[in-house]
Amino acid sequence: MSLLLTKSLSQLLLPPGGLILLALLGLLFYRRLWGRSLIFLAMAAFWLLSTEPVRDMILSPLENAYPTLSMASGFETDQTAIVLLGGGLYEKAPEYGGIDSLSDHAMMRTLYAARLARQSGMQVFTSGGVVLSATTEPEGVVMKRWLIEFGVPESSISVESLAANTWENAANLKVLLHKQGIGKVVLVTTAWHMPRSVRVFEMQGLQVIPAPCYYVVEREPYDLRSYLPRWTVFGESGDGLHEYLGMFWYRLKY
Repeated sequence: MSLLLTKSLSQLLLPPGGLILLALLGLLFYRRLWGRSLIFLAMAAFWLLSTEPVRDMILSPLENAYPTLSMASGFETDQTAIVLLGGGLYEKAPEYGGIDSLSDHAMMRTLYAARLARQSGMQVFTSGGVVLSATTEPEGVVMKRWLIEFGVPESSISVESLAANTWENAANLKVLLHKQGIGKVVLVTTAWHMPRSVRVFEMQGLQVIPAPCYYVVEREPYDLRSYLPRWTVFGESGDGLHEYLGMFWYRLKY
């Protein structure tokens, strides 16, 4: 199955696509009770997925699967490198003269990886190719540019620029890492993406030290606004559902 078809199907099935299809099916059979029930179900799901408590129920098991990395505790940095996974591009950014920059997720991952690299002196391996668009730079190349901007020496950065998904990140990096005698990685990715990432890197025979970042789950008590719908919260719920679907798909495929 092609990457375009896979991503299109997931986009169609997951919110908002899946909920829109559910509502349309209900409209088609509106004269029947179950048809009207489908419309109500779709609208209720829209509301619930747009609230912080439901979003947090979805994301908490993913974000809490691994603790945050404590550099103070110390760990052996010999034969260890930082691996930075791509998280999407901000294409043709006008404020940067029309060159590709990083999406929110990718930028936060890159900021954190740069901080770890400066603290530890470890090498950084960026990973991410060109996904679906022939007019963008590889994500790994763009992340390298920003790592340098954040103070990481260019000589300490290696780029993997062909991977189109998390599995390819791990498989391609395994080759590069083993060439340099590296068998342990400090893995930097968004907190909710960490469980799937750790699994695929361990399946490649690498030792993994999780370094999750960019947490979403609310850490303050809920108030009235938490139960009111918000479009950003809906998107974050969708990210969580997409991740569960990805984990299920990887178990089937790999």
